[in-house]
Amino acid sequence: MKTESTTLIEAEKEFAALIYRDRGALDRKAQAILIHGSRQITIRLGNDELARARQQAEAKGLKYQAYIKMLLH
Repeated sequence: MKTESTTLIEAEKEFAALIYRDRGALDRKAQAILIHGSRQITIRLGNDELARARQQAEAKGLKYQAYIKMLLH
């Protein structure tokens, strides 16, 4: 018979296993990206600039992040 604490411990172990599995997948994805010479960055844009980029991207049928990346290239 399982007690409440035993069930809680098992649930925590399962959760920890999921986190480490997901972390491993993220690490592998990050390594693959770095090998190809690309990495994620964060930039700050003004609300007006971002709105303009979204409008222009939508007019071209693109996602705005892809559109901004295209402009940088």
